[in-house]
Amino acid sequence: MIGPSDLARGVWLVAGTLALGLAALCGVVSGPANAIGALIGSALTLLNFGGLTWAADRALVGRASSRPAWLGASGLRLGLLGGLAGLTVTQTGVGLAGLLLSLTLVPVAVILAGLRAARAA
Repeated sequence: MIGPSDLARGVWLVAGTLALGLAALCGVVSGPANAIGALIGSALTLLNFGGLTWAADRALVGRASSRPAWLGASGLRLGLLGGLAGLTVTQTGVGLAGLLLSLTLVPVAVILAGLRAARAA
């Protein structure tokens, strides 16, 4: 059986690898602006995932009364992610395509890490 921290480590590894590959692919296919956008978007996505895992760890050891705090923290985290992504696109010259593609890396990494863990179990 895989624990939450093992799955999180697997997601970090897979998402980081995918981020570097996506940035390289964006750099070759559509230029350095999209490669930088992919790197910045990947960093934002991984930062968001780090916040999610931190909050989930705290919720697992908490009480049932921590649900409103969990929902509020999730809303703030997602609002911050959206604000940072919007600020990055409007205030810098990064490529929007690379940034948007990189926002899908963590869900893909969760699926791949979960499948790998299920196969090993």
